[in-house]
Amino acid sequence: MILIIYSGNKFQQNISQCLSKHSFLYDAVSNFQSAESLLKAQHYSLVIVESHGNIICLNRIKGLVDTNPESWVMAVESDAMTDDVADEEVDEANYYEVGVDDYLSGPFDARMFTARIRSHMRRSMPSQAHLRPSQGSEERIEIGPLKIDQRFHSVTLNGQVLTLTAREFALLDYFCRHPNQVFSRNHLLSEVWGYNHEGYEHTVNTHINRLRTKLDKINSIENGGQLVETVWGVGYKLNVNGYIAKALIA
Repeated sequence: MILIIYSGNKFQQNISQCLSKHSFLYDAVSNFQSAESLLKAQHYSLVIVESHGNIICLNRIKGLVDTNPESWVMAVESDAMTDDVADEEVDEANYYEVGVDDYLSGPFDARMFTARIRSHMRRSMPSQAHLRPSQGSEERIEIGPLKIDQRFHSVTLNGQVLTLTAREFALLDYFCRHPNQVFSRNHLLSEVWGYNHEGYEHTVNTHINRLRTKLDKINSIENGGQLVETVWGVGYKLNVNGYIAKALIA
């Protein structure tokens, strides 16, 4: 299920037409207060927010991300004018820094929008393999100091709970399923975000930095955030071996 938060009728019409054309189920509300009520009542795997490129809008979206860590949030730039008064404009990087999982700049491109939605929803839907009875080995992962449980969208590091956004969770989950393997930014874009477009590598960088910050805050071992290690000129990896060695001599 998808939730649309809009302030302009043109934006709402463009988004709704695309979703309806491809048979996606959605609700639409015209303000954040109504959105909060719906989000308390049920889970939305994807929340699409109309973005106006100012600090007021950015702060509202940050609040949405912080209070709904299990929903993937996409900010879509709008051409509509807004009554909000703000003396500071924001750019694409600002949106990723507050935790959005995707950002689509204007003018509105229906084909690109639909492709991104399909990618998000494909990853939020359970695969046929997940529908078969199992022993839960795929749902629960324990690697080094990390424990991930997909059933409850939970992560612990050395027994302490990490609070992650949906994208941060997906990124860490992917690393934990492939410990000590090095992945390029383009590979992570393809596997975790579901698309691979030149120029979007900074999206990976931003989410890696946010994930490292959260690992550092909760971890007692120096440079614990470097569990996710940069391999210069190549990409990133989950350095479990290096972490364990460091823990043994700490």
